[in-house]
Amino acid sequence: MQSHGCFVVNLRLCRVAFVVFCDGVPYTYLMGALRPRPWWWLVAATGVAIAAGVFALAGESVPWLVLLGFAVACASPAAPLVARWWEARRARTSARLAVLESSALLRREGGPSSLLSPDRQVVPFQGRTDELQALVRWCEGEGVPLRLVTGPGGVGKSRLAAELKELMARDGWECVAVGEEQEATVLARVRSSTNRPVLLIVDYADTRHELDDLVRQVAAEPAGVRVLLIARSAGEWWQRLKAGGPQVREMIQSAYDGTDLPVRVDTDVTDDQIVEDAAAAFAQQLGIPAPEVRLSERGHGRILDLHAASLVAVLRAQPTQPGEAPLAVDVFDVLADLLEHEQRHWIGTAEHAGLLHGPDGLTVDLLRRIVAAVYLTPPADEPEAVALLARVDPRAGTPRVLGWLRDLYPPRDTEHWIGTLQPDRLAELHLVTELTHAPALAGVLLDDLDGRSARHAIAVLARAVADHFSDQDVRDRALHLLDHAITALPDDLELLQSVSAVIPYPSEVLTRSDLSLLHSILGLIDPADTPARSWVLHDIGMRQYRLGRHTQAIQALTEAVDLRRQLAGDDQAGHSPQLAASLRYLGVVLSELGRAHDALSPTLEAVQIEQQLARTDRRNHLPHLARTLCDLGTRYHEAGLPDQAIAPLQESVTINEHLLVIEPERTRPHLARSLMNLAIAQNLLGHPDHALPAIRQTVEIRRILARENPDGDLVFLARALTELSSCLLNNQQPHDAIEPGQESVQIRRRLAEANPERHTPDLARSLRQTAHAHRDAGHPDQAVAAYREAISIERLLVTEHASPGTFTALAESLAGYAALRLTLNQPVDALSLASEAARLVDWHTTDTPPKNLLPVARSLISVLTTVADALDANGQPQNAQARRLAVAALQYRLETSGHPNAHDRRPTGHDA
Repeated sequence: MQSHGCFVVNLRLCRVAFVVFCDGVPYTYLMGALRPRPWWWLVAATGVAIAAGVFALAGESVPWLVLLGFAVACASPAAPLVARWWEARRARTSARLAVLESSALLRREGGPSSLLSPDRQVVPFQGRTDELQALVRWCEGEGVPLRLVTGPGGVGKSRLAAELKELMARDGWECVAVGEEQEATVLARVRSSTNRPVLLIVDYADTRHELDDLVRQVAAEPAGVRVLLIARSAGEWWQRLKAGGPQVREMIQSAYDGTDLPVRVDTDVTDDQIVEDAAAAFAQQLGIPAPEVRLSERGHGRILDLHAASLVAVLRAQPTQPGEAPLAVDVFDVLADLLEHEQRHWIGTAEHAGLLHGPDGLTVDLLRRIVAAVYLTPPADEPEAVALLARVDPRAGTPRVLGWLRDLYPPRDTEHWIGTLQPDRLAELHLVTELTHAPALAGVLLDDLDGRSARHAIAVLARAVADHFSDQDVRDRALHLLDHAITALPDDLELLQSVSAVIPYPSEVLTRSDLSLLHSILGLIDPADTPARSWVLHDIGMRQYRLGRHTQAIQALTEAVDLRRQLAGDDQAGHSPQLAASLRYLGVVLSELGRAHDALSPTLEAVQIEQQLARTDRRNHLPHLARTLCDLGTRYHEAGLPDQAIAPLQESVTINEHLLVIEPERTRPHLARSLMNLAIAQNLLGHPDHALPAIRQTVEIRRILARENPDGDLVFLARALTELSSCLLNNQQPHDAIEPGQESVQIRRRLAEANPERHTPDLARSLRQTAHAHRDAGHPDQAVAAYREAISIERLLVTEHASPGTFTALAESLAGYAALRLTLNQPVDALSLASEAARLVDWHTTDTPPKNLLPVARSLISVLTTVADALDANGQPQNAQARRLAVAALQYRLETSGHPNAHDRRPTGHDA
């Protein structure tokens, strides 16, 4: 113990001696100035040896402790030098590896991500046979000269367009990819240079500020030209195009089939086959053996993700031995892996260009930020590029850095001074990561954007939100950046209108951001500009509705209807379609607010307008008539008149089935909606067996659409699943009703996290439906949990948004839970729940006109019947009889009001 104590003291004293030897120079400063020269080590070792010997002898330490103290004392000052040498060695090794990867594999061809470019066509075109043939027929046929192809990022839109361009060029067509800000001049320029038929391809059509000029020119002189538009979605920008003149409206009506490009490129080819074929193509391009690749269990994705997974596997591959397992790749995480390879390419090329050395050398972090900044706001020319890079960091705005950047990502065409990281999904992930980690950089880049840069930056961030919908972390970070950019925009009406047009709609997560923009636009519009005000008010009403703000939505839509009615009086052909649209949605929102009978009047007016329009232009307006008839049938069954709903819903289904043959992709979602509402009406009328085929077909369609566009279509799949559970339960199949109910709960729980105001009531309803199914299937524990969660949510909703709808929903859940307690022989608990439900019914029915009770008549009768049963079970027959008399009185009032089947007390449809 004594020797050990001397050892500790010796170590401390040796360090003191070293500091004294250094004559008081600060330790860390001295270590930063040291270099590994031999004579330094000799001097240090001699001084430390003397000090160690003196202090060790003074402590009567044994000789081996003297040597140990000497060794440790020498190692102590050397440690920072060793650490610095090791870090420098690692940095040099990393740089050498980056140079090796970027030069040996990808010399003169860009980084790894460039192999995914549609223009390079490294992987042969696969699948999409029907879509490609349809586009070829469109080019060669006599139809409208405009076509829109939409789909989420990474499904292969640009590659499909590139394949069409190559095919038509072989057939003698003049095929031109339209650059940014060329839309107004490209058609005249191309026509003046050739007599051949012309195919113009406009990618990122949803961000093109001058697209309406091109559309007007083509509508006025369509001969010999075809224009293919490519966009993520047909959002507000597409609706604005429809507001053009008669020729433009007629052309646009048939230009889009209403659905996205399917995610799967070929139903006969598995994702594993696609990955294997792509890996072979990438390996051949790089001149290395093709690895054996398989998808992990989380496989199945968009074609871009599958190709990226193949590329990452090839870049990872090492020489394999016989019998080794295939490389496993996860298609959902592959973009992050590919980004690491791309970053090594940046480091390698920057090292080769000498940008990482010297006092003004760039850091790896700065390289990443430069690439992100150029993708967010691509410069139009060299001065703009210098200014952009200087804003990122003063060291970056130099000719050498600009030269490196242009070599790294060459311009895609003559209209771009510099290229950017591609594909978009990879670049979006990189951008969001960099701006989140560097808030100061986000402020520098997103504040004070001009018109073109603002449109591009907000379009990029909005796409990032929509593209990464399933990754909540990336989505939320992108949404925060988007809101920052919108808040920083100046009060420039034209700029705000153009920016609003590039935000995808409908979108669950972008609606609030879009609504903020629309309110700013409304405040800047001239009050005398009636057409513009009507557009913005309609759009505000739609966004408020999507957010669950029904009262505000009704106010905006009512004002839009008034303005559009005035416009239609002056120009019926030009404004009647817009009036019908506002009337339709006014009916939807009124019904959602519990005013189902008030909703019938605007919906009937919309039907009359659409019928008149369809008589004069059947081809363009028949689809709108089918949708409006579906709305009318929906309003009828929501008003408690399911018998009157059957006829318009069947007519809507018939029209949609006819249109399905002509335009299957465009018609399919509208057919699903008509089928679902027909099933609801049949279920309400006590015919769940008739409803099941329609609702099953609805779920099948909605599942496909939600897989391709989860941000827009998951909400409809959740509702269809809830209705399927209701039909199965009413058809005496409670066990079969559980699975669709549970799936609906899972979806709506996710939706409620993103938009609680709109989706929390729907979540409660799905929970209630699932609880009913568990109860009737004999699963009391699961039923109790679902009922309790539903009741907890609905009590909060009653407190925050007291209305007949929230009262009825809570009463239904309480009564269902009470019925479960009765089956478990717990009458006291059942009575407590039933009494609370009875009070809610009493509040609802007091002084309420019979017509306003029709929408919830079945629910009220079912609740009161359960209340009577609970009173009987607790020995209160007189009170129970009073409740049954109240049920009879309610039935009589409903029967005299024309309510069908009022005597049927079985809960169906919404109360299942």
